[in-house]
Amino acid sequence: MTPCKAKLAAGGALLSVNPGGANLTAVDMIARYGADVIFIDAERSVMGIESVHAMARAAQAHGLAAVVRTPSREPSEWVRYFDCGINGLVLPQVEQASDCARLVETARYATKGREADLLLIAQIESVGGVAELDAIAGSAGIDLILVGPNDLAHSMGYLGDTTEPKVVSEVAQVTQRLHSLGVPFGLPVTMQNARDWQTRGARFLFTTLDQHLGVGIKALQGVLA
Repeated sequence: MTPCKAKLAAGGALLSVNPGGANLTAVDMIARYGADVIFIDAERSVMGIESVHAMARAAQAHGLAAVVRTPSREPSEWVRYFDCGINGLVLPQVEQASDCARLVETARYATKGREADLLLIAQIESVGGVAELDAIAGSAGIDLILVGPNDLAHSMGYLGDTTEPKVVSEVAQVTQRLHSLGVPFGLPVTMQNARDWQTRGARFLFTTLDQHLGVGIKALQGVLA
């Protein structure tokens, strides 16, 4: 069992950091401060597969897991990421259990039966995905569910406003349901709410280098003002 999967199995939480693009130096810095996972976001960046390969190797050299969020719905493209030797894959916009089955099947094919070594993550971030929550959560071979409040807010008609009360309520209901089912889940967190989410059962705490850089710069500006 890989270190990240062992930590999940033991009831621990994984800290996952998105470096914001193809930046090997950022991976070095993130590793220095003790993250568990480098979240390589090929969906919301201009990163090509060559960069994914390099980022994964840099993360693994520091003992971090390299998890890729794919921009594609095509299994043939997922195979290319698995061939880079990544440690896990996030499938966004999951709306039915068959999506999960296809991911697990593709991982099995690409790794010649070693899919159990990978973190396979289904991301629920739409009204359609929420409607099929129980079926998706019960999918064999899926290690955790990543909840996407921003896209869920768009899907609900609130233009990404994650502070809208109806969105906040929906995220709370989804995460409570996952926790009650005993299904590991994760979502984006901040310094202000990370501990709260951990106590509510979150096991994959997702953050970005950009977020922390912004907090640090604003704090410094406050000191200098």
